[in-house]
Amino acid sequence: MKILKRIRNAAWWLCEDTTKPVARIFNVTMMLLILASILSWLLDTDKDLSARFGHIFRLVENVAMVAFVAEYLLRLIAFDGNVIRFIFKPFSIIDALAILPYFLTGSGDTAVLRILRLFRIFRIVKLARYSEALHRLVEVFKMNRSVLAAFVFVIFVILVLSASLMHTLEPERFGQMSDALWWSIVTLTTVGYGDIVPATVTGKIIAGILMIFGIGIIALPTGVLGASMTKLMLEAKTRNQIVCNRCGEQNHYADSRFCHRCGERVQKISESSSAAMQNSEATSKDL
Repeated sequence: MKILKRIRNAAWWLCEDTTKPVARIFNVTMMLLILASILSWLLDTDKDLSARFGHIFRLVENVAMVAFVAEYLLRLIAFDGNVIRFIFKPFSIIDALAILPYFLTGSGDTAVLRILRLFRIFRIVKLARYSEALHRLVEVFKMNRSVLAAFVFVIFVILVLSASLMHTLEPERFGQMSDALWWSIVTLTTVGYGDIVPATVTGKIIAGILMIFGIGIIALPTGVLGASMTKLMLEAKTRNQIVCNRCGEQNHYADSRFCHRCGERVQKISESSSAAMQNSEATSKDL
């Protein structure tokens, strides 16, 4: 048991404890391998480059895959909990989706295998594990999920309403509802491809109103997310010191309950010191 515990601790120090230089080197190496594997995959899609440098691309792919599998196993060993919980963690699912295509695609070229190869793009998502800024961006979306949900609902209503109006007013140009909905999306986002345009005065008025709405609607979530990001950045500068008893990490948000590095429950320094004072007072009373 002691040997297993030592192996688990060593795996945790290597993968998770980024306060140590070895863990930081490991994480940077994994980031570089992710980028290298994505680049080799993209270059390998070019027939000329694949014919000349295909063996190099395959070598990079093999090396990266060995590293990804080793990383997955190390994180599994370092995980202090049920194996099923580890498998269904978001980042574990992303790691698995990034690895599986290598073993499932083989040498065929069917539609199913091409779809499986597409899952290699999840290696980009793996980079989120190593980026504090991306973690902060995810937190911003979580903070504003109700606002964003209301925004999506309003967008949906406007798109369906405008598409229905154009389908009714100009059936010769917008004969199918799908065409009218495509036009609504292009107009609301102010892209304006021009492949389908209204011909009547009424249709042009509706298009103009939709464009004006589009300017404000697209800017609204940008402002909300920008304000939340600014708030988080300010909180990061003035955040309370919360210490993790397991890994020693102190860089947590003021309302953190668990360590963002190892998942251990954390306590504010003020709380932990007050608890220590209470314990000392209780001990002195007993004496």
